[in-house]
Amino acid sequence: MTRSAKGTLESPGRNVRQKAGLNRSILDKGWGGFLLALENAARHHGATLVKVNPAYTSQRCSRCSLVDARSRESQARFACTGCGHRDNADVNAAKNILAAGLAVTGRGGPASGRPTKRQPPEMHAA
Repeated sequence: MTRSAKGTLESPGRNVRQKAGLNRSILDKGWGGFLLALENAARHHGATLVKVNPAYTSQRCSRCSLVDARSRESQARFACTGCGHRDNADVNAAKNILAAGLAVTGRGGPASGRPTKRQPPEMHAA
């Protein structure tokens, strides 16, 4: 998100000053502090925060799991080149991230709704 817009001598960038301001704004937000606050809130409410690697989630079909950059028609549209599934690109990526998070927690279940499997309650030492 914060890649420079400067470009090269052969291909100079556009709106470099505006992009530099946006980069400064993004980096100023303190994402580490946000993550810490989110972890504390999750712990307070008894929830689990799962970090998922987002690589290729916007290119993976949430139905057939095919990864193909050509499936991402535009910033907003996703159309799988394998099974023909069509969806909003962000919604498709969110479904993939949810499925990856459920797989990490071992709760399984469908990519939408409540998980069908439950982990056994933790045993606490007396």
